[in-house]
Amino acid sequence: MTNPLKQSDLTDFIELLEIQLENRITAAQFEQLEETIRSNSAARRFYLQYMDLHGALQWDLAATADADRAASEGPQPASENAVTTVREEAVETFSQSKSARWVAMAASVCCILLVFVVSGLVNDPQEPGGLDIVGSSDNEDALPPIEENGPSILTADAVPPPRNIRPAQLPNVYKGPTDNGSSDRLPSTVNVATSERPSDSSIKSTANAVANNGSSETVIAKIDRLIRAGWTDNEVTPSEIADDSEWLRRVYLDTVGHIPPAEDVRAFLAEDRADKRSIAVDTLLDDEDYIRNWTTVWTNLLIGRSNPREVNRPALQKYLRESFAENRGWDDIVTDFIAAEGSHDENGATNFLLAHVNNQAVPATAITGQVFLGLQLQCTQCHNHPFNNQTQDEFWAFNSFFKQIKVKDQLISSNPRVREMALINAPEGGATFYETRQGVMKAVFPSFEGRSIDANDDVDRRAELAKLMTDGDLPQIGRAFVNRMWQHFFGAAFTPQVDDMGPHIAVSHPELLDELTRQFVRSGYDTKQLVRWICNSEAYNLTSRFNSEESNIDDDPALGNEPLFSRVYVKQMTVEQLFDSLLIATQAHEVFGSTWDAVEERRQKWLQQFVMAWNTDENDEADLFDGTIPQALMMMNGDLVDLALESERGTLLSKVARSTASEKEKIETIALAALSRMPSRQESTAVRKLIRDSAAQNNRPADQQLAMRTGLQDLFWACLNSNEFILIH
Repeated sequence: MTNPLKQSDLTDFIELLEIQLENRITAAQFEQLEETIRSNSAARRFYLQYMDLHGALQWDLAATADADRAASEGPQPASENAVTTVREEAVETFSQSKSARWVAMAASVCCILLVFVVSGLVNDPQEPGGLDIVGSSDNEDALPPIEENGPSILTADAVPPPRNIRPAQLPNVYKGPTDNGSSDRLPSTVNVATSERPSDSSIKSTANAVANNGSSETVIAKIDRLIRAGWTDNEVTPSEIADDSEWLRRVYLDTVGHIPPAEDVRAFLAEDRADKRSIAVDTLLDDEDYIRNWTTVWTNLLIGRSNPREVNRPALQKYLRESFAENRGWDDIVTDFIAAEGSHDENGATNFLLAHVNNQAVPATAITGQVFLGLQLQCTQCHNHPFNNQTQDEFWAFNSFFKQIKVKDQLISSNPRVREMALINAPEGGATFYETRQGVMKAVFPSFEGRSIDANDDVDRRAELAKLMTDGDLPQIGRAFVNRMWQHFFGAAFTPQVDDMGPHIAVSHPELLDELTRQFVRSGYDTKQLVRWICNSEAYNLTSRFNSEESNIDDDPALGNEPLFSRVYVKQMTVEQLFDSLLIATQAHEVFGSTWDAVEERRQKWLQQFVMAWNTDENDEADLFDGTIPQALMMMNGDLVDLALESERGTLLSKVARSTASEKEKIETIALAALSRMPSRQESTAVRKLIRDSAAQNNRPADQQLAMRTGLQDLFWACLNSNEFILIH
């Protein structure tokens, strides 16, 4: 739980923040501020919110000062005397705006305090309300007991919170990856094979693919060894191996962005190949939904879910689809984004910077560091970092690489209602000027990680930046990408925040992060190869439950603990994953049209329910999907769920209700479609009893058939609204 600050302590804390930002803080005061932030999570959260607000206000101030300078006569100062003049003008501008700035900041701080106080009155968001994740059909003892009057699968809180769930004693089915060159590759329908069940419970990773730098067997084995070393050092026993159903559902959601179709689950469970999981990974990497999924993921990371500043979202998506389809190296993709030029229609890569070049490209500087480098740079635009050696000079030296960007915005002559946006390089050299908190103007030249470039106007600064970012055996873009991908698959990164890998941040597995980065770079920044290594690792094949003794119960990053990856952490589906999974489970797309355009139109309409653009200088937006009341209401009685439960139309439920299959087979089909597993004997018996009791109350056959359809509807609705469906585990 978060320890709230007392009102008196909070007042002192804010005062320390202010004098620190004004560069007036003493060594003793700095130690006091640092100790408060390090020792109190509430203070740490308030500090981050405060700095975000501070940055927003300073961007506004910078934009105002920039506009005033642009309106004045005279060229940009080039000599020392001219710089002095600019400094004097900046001090005057700063002084004139100071009173208004403090009024705005005081009002904003009051708003933050209100949020801060209210947040202390609600429950700890890290404490889950209960995950009804049940075991496989082979382990009925792991399931919660079923009351005689109804099935547990239809009961909202039939399953206790996760800390009271003892994981099933599952047989070890994971034997590790096998050679990619096997001629027994499965078709793209992903009828993947299930593993043999050896009696030996030890896990042995074997060879998979051959990377450009050598055998993947070595990489995977080293991942396993370094993760196991962490378990040994912390005296932690890992959880059991996930059963086939749990693993298949997880790898589908993580790799292609949706749950597996029921027929794929049936084929996977029925097959007895020992290398089925390795083959499943390879098959999913070749699936077209792999391309679509990662296009969605990176579009959201690069420009958000809303369309900022009239960027061409479809063009950016087209660029990403083509890049992932060709499996281009990540270094080449990053280079395209950083050095992009041209029309936002013809060159989709330009839309990344076009979305963020407002306010002297300060947002572009910050988001480039955040997304591609895993660094939070926005704090240092106004002052030196309080906890490491990152300086304000370094921020503006990095920003200087974007100085030559010019945006062309004009109406198209052939269609006056359509605007054309283009990114062009305008030859411009010299220094970049910025203002300190004391109102002093300083000048810097383009520099990245201590390496400078020629600042002449004939040098393409962004192209040079791309070279610097992708240079070396352990470039930061490689570390940031590996860290982000690890977080995507495991539910936790090697750092507490996936986009904050600064020098002051502790890394949970530094040797593993460096090794994976090194191998990733040597492979030619091969993203598929990185996915293959991760998914074939021992840790990824574990269940999300605690082990049978619950001895790894403290391995929970949600509680602020360092991750040990002794289990796969439960995570929430994204809004896109949920929409696509609902279509897979219910086949509702058969109703509103099976064409891509029809499905995408419905998808975008669905997404807009959960996205709110703040229209700030930082181009921020809020995701209202994660556990919100609108999300719960949408799942209970939203249009898509209602449509999926219509038994009179072309949905899965309609097909099941009208089929000649047995009652038991119908229940199994619904469980496979929604939960990617067979129902246990207890669940199946209880559901059948409930449906038969309802039908027995009706004498006419038509009423009995209606009772059967209603019972299947209730079952499907309960499955779709369960935590087992909506969470990735």
